[in-house]
This record gives sequence, C-alpha cells and structure tokens, in this order.
Amino acid sequence: MKQHFLTTVKISSVLILAGLTAQAHASGYHFGTQSVSAQSTANSSAAEAADPSTIFYNPAGLTKLPGTQATINLNVVFPSIKVDDAKGYYPTNPDGSPTDGTVGKGERISGFNSDKIDPGPTFAPHFYASHQVNDRVSVGIGGFVPFGSGTEYEHNSVLRYNLNELGLQTIAIQPTVAFKLNDNHSFGIGLVAQHTTAELRQYANFGPALRAGLAESSTQAAAGLMQLNAGIAQLNGGIAQYDTGIAQAEAGITQLQAALQANPNSAQLQAQLEGTQQARDKAVAERTALQTQLAGVTKQQQTVTAQKQAVDGQLANMSASGNGDADGYAKVKGDDWGFGYNLAWMWDINESVRVGVNYRSKVEHDLKGDAEWILVGQSFQNPNLGSTLSQQIRDRGYKAKEDASVKIVTPESLSLHGMWKANPKWNVFADATWTRHSRFNQAILQFGNLKTVTTAQTGDEDAATAGSQSSKTRLYPNWKDTWKVGVGASYQYSEPLQLRFGMAYDQSPVRDSSFRMSTLPDNDRIWFSLGAKYDINKQNTVNFAYSYIHIKNSDAIVNGYGTGDRNAYAQANVSSKTDGTAKFKSNGQILGVQYTYRF
Repeated sequence: MKQHFLTTVKISSVLILAGLTAQAHASGYHFGTQSVSAQSTANSSAAEAADPSTIFYNPAGLTKLPGTQATINLNVVFPSIKVDDAKGYYPTNPDGSPTDGTVGKGERISGFNSDKIDPGPTFAPHFYASHQVNDRVSVGIGGFVPFGSGTEYEHNSVLRYNLNELGLQTIAIQPTVAFKLNDNHSFGIGLVAQHTTAELRQYANFGPALRAGLAESSTQAAAGLMQLNAGIAQLNGGIAQYDTGIAQAEAGITQLQAALQANPNSAQLQAQLEGTQQARDKAVAERTALQTQLAGVTKQQQTVTAQKQAVDGQLANMSASGNGDADGYAKVKGDDWGFGYNLAWMWDINESVRVGVNYRSKVEHDLKGDAEWILVGQSFQNPNLGSTLSQQIRDRGYKAKEDASVKIVTPESLSLHGMWKANPKWNVFADATWTRHSRFNQAILQFGNLKTVTTAQTGDEDAATAGSQSSKTRLYPNWKDTWKVGVGASYQYSEPLQLRFGMAYDQSPVRDSSFRMSTLPDNDRIWFSLGAKYDINKQNTVNFAYSYIHIKNSDAIVNGYGTGDRNAYAQANVSSKTDGTAKFKSNGQILGVQYTYRF
C-alpha cells in the first residue's frame, strides 16, 4: 500500500505542473470548484468525505476513507464576460489634472466600446491521493487550483488606460494528515504551498507629455532659427564686404599692371603689385572660408526648419489628449511561492447526521518580476521624430524594461457544513462559507524606477521630487467579506448509479459600481449544478458534473485612480487619470469529469 501511495504522489506532481488556471467562477478571484463530486452539489457536500478530494473541503474526512485511493479531476470552464456601452474620457486638463478637485471629463477616448473579455474555454486539473496508515491515522496529498482569474480587453478599447489585461494563476500543493480521536470526532491539518503567477497590462497616454515636449521643441527650434538667420545675415554681410574688397583689389592690380608696362623697371610699382595681389588672395581665401561656413549654417538652418515643420505638423495633428497617437503600455509579470495551512474538524453526531468545520488560512505573496514599457502610438513610429519622442518618454522613467513587484494576500475562509442521511437513498447536504475578501482592499504595483507623473500630490510618501514623480500604480478595490451558502442532495438511483444536484448563492465582494474593477467585473451569482456518480466496480468510480453560474448584470465606474472616489494619493498614481463607465454581462458553465481508483 505504501508503494501505491508513493506512486500516486509522483503522478500528482506531474499533473500539478501541467495545471492550467481558468477564469474564476466563485466570487472574487476564487476558482469555482476543486472537485467534480463537490461541483455536482454546488460545492455543498463538504461533509460527505466520499473521496480524497476531501483534502480541500475538510481534511478530517480522510479518516472516512479506507485503504489507498487516488482521484483525478478535470474541469473545463466556459466563461462568458461581455462589456458593453463602455465610455472613456481623458481628463479635462491636458496635463492630466482634474478640474475643481474632482475627476474631470475631457475629450472622449476613441476605440472599441464593446468587447468579449473572457479567455475562452480553459482547463483546470486537480489531483488527490489518500492512504489509511492505521485505524486512527490517515495521510494524503492534493494538488489543486484554489484561485484564478483571466480577462483581456482589445488593445484599443476605450477602457485601455485602466488595467487592460489581468491574469492570476495559482496552483497549490497540500500534504495532509488526519487523526481519528474516536468514532465520532476527527481532526485534520494540512500545509499549503501555493505558487501564484500574475500578469497584467496597463496602457498609458503620453499625449500631454509629448505635446508639452513638442511645444518646447518648437519654441527652442524657433529661437535657434532666429540665431541661425542672424548668423546667415552676418555671414552674407561679411562675404559682401570681401566681394567689394576683392573687386577693388582687382581694379588696383589692373592699374598697376598697366603702369608697369609703361615703366617696366620700376621696383616700387612691382612691389605694390605683389602686395595688392597677396592682399587679394588673402581676401579670396577668407571669403571662401566664410562661404564654407555659410553653407554649413545654411544646411543647419534647413535641418532645423525641417525639424520645426515636423514638430509643428505633429502638434497640429495631435489633439490635446493625444487620443491614441501617443499610447504605450506596460506588460508586467511576476510570481512567488507562499505558504499557509488548513485546519478541520468533523463530528458524526449519529449514524444519520454529520457536521464539519474547515478553516483555510490566508497566503501572502510578494510577486516579483519585470515590467516592459512598449511604445505603440503612431507618434513613436514617425520616421522623423519617432526616436526623439521615444527617448523623451524613456527619460521620464518609463524604461524599456525594469523591475516590478506587487504584494497580494489570498484570503482565509471558514466553512461550516453538514450532511443528513435521510434514508438509504437520499443524502442532503448544506454548506456556509465565509471568506475574508477584505484582504483585497488595495494593491500597489511597485515599479523599479521613479516616473514623471502629472500633478502628483506632495503627500506622496515615495516621491523623490514631491509633486512630480512616483513609482507606484495604486488600486483601491476595497472589497468586503462575503458569504456563500449552498444546499444539495444525492439520490441512489441504483446500486452503481447516484444522481447529484445542488444550488448555491455566492456573494460578490465588490461594494458598488464605484469599486468594480474593469478586469474583475464581479457581482453576486447563483450556482445550479447537477451530476452523477457511477461505481464501475469496487475499485473504479467515475463522476460527471455540469454547472451553470448565473452572474448578476453589473455596471462600473472605472478610472485611473483605482476607484470612483479620489483618495489621498490619487494624483500620485502612475496612471493616465482617465475615467469612464461600462456595463457587464457575465455567466459561466463548467463541465467536470472525475476518476477515482481504490488500490
């Protein structure tokens, strides 16, 4: 038996590494289900302890499993998240500052105002194995997807200056041990090693910065042209004086040559002729030098004139906001391992009634990785000015690649569940789970370099130059704690076939539309689940499940401040400080298949 258990552990490692994370279909960013047998009852059957997936729902249930068992689960998730009637606005002031202390609405952002932002069908495997050491002690291991979320907007969405893409992927490995105190009470404890990877994309509008830079360049070019034109005029004046002097010298040479013909032996005339010729040659050389200098200055004038024309043309074609012509975006990715624990208790009150309590701890992550700033607007592709404009942005701290990090805490939860064996054919299940989603009250994306931002407040605690620089993008979702309640039942249709079904109500942690993130457009949801368990024989069992998740339609006030309300450091965000609104329609479907083998 020990060899069988070690083999299943090795298999679990392979499956965990192959795991894919889908869009979350429980509230917040919880993944909807970690077991197909539980999914078929809308996750209300945690007290059942029918297979090794009890490791996730209540590890004390391991004491109910004889021998060595292994179960493989595969969920196929079909999410649907649609955004419609989206509107976005640049700030009223071109420099990004609000008007009258409030979020201002300026030029309308151009782009798609409707979109399908879900990742499409995705797969999520889970694996569990259990082994009964003796009558009182059981051990097990699980590999599962506890959290996951994925949304992506089109690159030219009108909401692009908020988070434009968000992907959260987690896998967890949980070794577990359970103790049977007596025939009525069991306890379980598990250690959780959780790996989380996060990816996000956030657009930035560099239009105001480029306009300011272009205007300054145009002013500098105009001043330079004035100096160059003055220099050209001065050089032309000098050349004209040399022309006059050379002409006078040529006339003097002609007179001296005529005089020498009349008096060829005059040493004085010969000396005067040679001196005049030398003076003429010197004047010609100096005039040539001035002409060469004039050619260089004229070429410089033509270059500066062309540059000014290009700058003025770019300014004329760019709106006050830029409206896409000066777009760039940051692609950020980071990962981290975090650790937590799982505590559980199960009580068989009598042969018909069982209750249990399961606590899953928080897991803290310090996700570290890098950010790439990619400049994609047409202004940066300009053959004459593109490299100059790009360098202006790089000089403001938006490097091509830099370090980035963000700290997140996946929340703790406490579940109370029960099972009633009503008769030999019917089992009834219930579950109530509290989740401390308020852990996600803010998220701060920390960049490696300070960046010039528009009208940052002097209160920014990390500003090296108060009022002008920041290295953080702040989000303030301000989530609340939630409850999920579910009920379900199983009906033993025949000896091998059991029918299962359930329903659950799952609260959203989003307080209202002012705090709803465009990449996490969450709302209250209702689960409808059904499924079946079929015992092929004593060793082999298969489960099937289907769930439909109805998610309440929602709307959102979305902007670069992280919420609809300005907070103390709203202006110090590395953000384009846009605002807007959107409407969301979401639902989900999950198919599941599970295979359990008893050694």
